[in-house]
Amino acid sequence: MRRICSGVKTVVLLSVICVAALASAQEFREVTPDYRVAIPDDFYCKKDYRVQWWYFTGHLSDGKDGEFGYELTFFVVNVQKRPFASRFGVNRVYVSHFAITDVRRRAFSFRDEADVGVYGYAGADEARLNVWVGNSRLTGTDKEMRLEASDSDKSIDLRLFPVKPVVLNGERGYSRKSEESPLIASVYFSYTNILTRGRVKIGDTVYEVTGKSWFDREISTRGLSERQAGWDWFAIQLDDGREIMLYLLRNRDGSFDRHSSGTFVYPDGTYRTLSRDDFSVSVLSHYRSRATGARYPARWTISIPSEHVAVKIVPLLEDQEVVARETTGNYYWEGACLVEGSAKGRAYVEMTGY
Repeated sequence: MRRICSGVKTVVLLSVICVAALASAQEFREVTPDYRVAIPDDFYCKKDYRVQWWYFTGHLSDGKDGEFGYELTFFVVNVQKRPFASRFGVNRVYVSHFAITDVRRRAFSFRDEADVGVYGYAGADEARLNVWVGNSRLTGTDKEMRLEASDSDKSIDLRLFPVKPVVLNGERGYSRKSEESPLIASVYFSYTNILTRGRVKIGDTVYEVTGKSWFDREISTRGLSERQAGWDWFAIQLDDGREIMLYLLRNRDGSFDRHSSGTFVYPDGTYRTLSRDDFSVSVLSHYRSRATGARYPARWTISIPSEHVAVKIVPLLEDQEVVARETTGNYYWEGACLVEGSAKGRAYVEMTGY
């Protein structure tokens, strides 16, 4: 199946994912407020929920003049639970997104892949942390993880060691995403400060790198509500040892859902939930994509008065748009950013629905 042309493959995968979206909600479990996160079990693939992802971003340096941002995400879409006599019956779709931002060369490179796992090209284990799509793989434990990904022009091989304990976003890991229903929600937990070391390869050049990563794990059954257009998500790592996660859920009428939220993590690993009233985000400028015509915010100010935070977020490279032509057919902006103001650091920003 991997040999068919990309256009046909994209249509097939989109059709399968649409089937998943239309499947009976009763076939999969709902995320409810009484969910209790269990580590390490919730690291592993969940068969009873419709969609889930393992989401890594990070900032790496070779200690000289090389600086890199990276994104590696694994998605698993459970299409149906029906048993098949044939090995070609589709129960799941596996997707990976892999991007590197080369700050010094001002270059952004992205690759996406998808497969249904018929020949073992992709898969996800339910009893250990082992998720893979083609040459992209996540293995390990909650104490140490390994990320591997490669294509024709770039690769990473990284070891990740969480420095702080797990952060349970929302209400003990239950993260509501819409005013419309408490079932429009996800299980959401993060490791916000992960010591990272390994190798980045760009073309023929190999860089020995160290830095920090951020890991988000989400499990869900329902997507956004009909009135919602998308979200803006910020993962901010400050040099003083604090981290901030914020997301703004945008409605189609330009307003924000009141369940937009965040988490503030202190240097000792303790954290607090931020409500929509605890922070403000202002857009300072915009960027127009040459590839899709989408108009994205391009820099921001973020204020959290109760924590004496007032920072500016500036992309390290303007064009960090992901266009997932080979898999889901969607596009979004996902980029490494500089943080300056009352505190300094680095951030990753994701924007969808523009």
